[in-house]
Amino acid sequence: MRVGVGLPTGIPGTDGQLVIEWARRADAGPFSSLGVIDRLVYGNYEPLTVLAAAAAVTQRVLLATTIVIGPLHNNALLAKVAASIDALSGGRLVLGLAVGARKEDYDAVGIDYRTRGKRLTEQLATLRSLWEEGSLSPKTTRARGPELLIGGLSDQGFARVARYADGYVHGGGPPKAFTRAADKARAAWCDAGRPGKPQLWAQGYFAL
Repeated sequence: MRVGVGLPTGIPGTDGQLVIEWARRADAGPFSSLGVIDRLVYGNYEPLTVLAAAAAVTQRVLLATTIVIGPLHNNALLAKVAASIDALSGGRLVLGLAVGARKEDYDAVGIDYRTRGKRLTEQLATLRSLWEEGSLSPKTTRARGPELLIGGLSDQGFARVARYADGYVHGGGPPKAFTRAADKARAAWCDAGRPGKPQLWAQGYFAL
C-alpha cells in the first residue's frame, strides 16, 4: 500500500503559495502522490493547473487528479493538457476522471447533466485514440497515454474502468464502501478479460 496526500485546493481562500509549499514538502517526505479534486462552481483551484505548478517544484511524487470531471472538458484539449503535464513531469501524471455529482457544474458550461455518462464513455475512447495515434504533441511517456483511473459507483462506471482504464479511484467515504467498490472494480476487470489487476485508489479525509 502506498499513501499520498491531497493538496488543500478544495478549501476556498487557500493561498496559492501554501499549495505549492505542500507540494514541495510532500515530495521531500514519505508520501507517494499528490491528489487534487475538481469542481467548477466552487471556490477551488482548477486541478490540472495545480498539477502543472506542482510538477515544476517536485521530482518524485505522482501527480493525481482524484478526479477531474471529464465531460466538462473538450476532448482534444484535455488530451493535450494531460499529455503536456505528463511530459513536463517525466511521466508522473495519473489522470482520474469521473462524471461528477453536481448539476450546477454542468449548467455553468451549458451541458445537459443527463448526458454525462454517455459523454464520459465517448471521451475515454477519444482520449485513448488521440494518445495512441500520436496525433497530438507532446507525446506522453507511455504509448497509451498517462496512467488513467476512473471513478464512480454505477455499473457503467465499473465497466468503463475495465474497458478503458488502468484502475479505479474511489471518491471517499467509510472503508467498507471502498471495499465494496474495489470488489466491483476487480469483478468488472475479470469479466472483461483484462490481465492482471486494476490499480485501486481510495480517498479519505482526516484531521490530525
